[in-house]
Amino acid sequence: MPRNPKPPQHPQAELFDNLSNEQQQSAEPQSARRTGPRRVRAVRWTKLVPTMVYLYSDIDDRLTSALEDIGLGPQEAFELAINTYCDALQPPIRAEFPEPISKADLSLPRDPNPPPPGTPRERSVAPGTTVRLTPNARARLAAACKQEQMGGMAGLNDAIEAWLDELDLEQYTD
Repeated sequence: MPRNPKPPQHPQAELFDNLSNEQQQSAEPQSARRTGPRRVRAVRWTKLVPTMVYLYSDIDDRLTSALEDIGLGPQEAFELAINTYCDALQPPIRAEFPEPISKADLSLPRDPNPPPPGTPRERSVAPGTTVRLTPNARARLAAACKQEQMGGMAGLNDAIEAWLDELDLEQYTD
């Protein structure tokens, strides 16, 4: 029984058959899409809560120079600033939240009075960064924002600015 002959190929198909492997790879369109699954689970090796921080540029510069001089890391500085700020509020935010901490509300509110869309900001904002806070500090910050009726960004900026002012070091002022 005779074999079926090869089907006739298009004349340009020969060109692609003669390309080397490297040339074929570079000729294929590169996909920018991620093919694998995204990581959506929380990190299990730590009990710290990731918090996205957007500081005003002037406060960010002050904090950066203060941390370099004092020798603290961002996590310690944010913890100190939040705890100091919450202790100074009237009435103060309680120091310890119930165990298990999962009963505490850790969500930071949005600004209740946002400016109209398209309004330029009075102060420039530095690029965001993530700081890992203890659940208790995050719960205190959330409670302070709700008590003072402000968003999380404003609450963090107020806490850091108050802490830097409390350090009372001349090089950390504008």
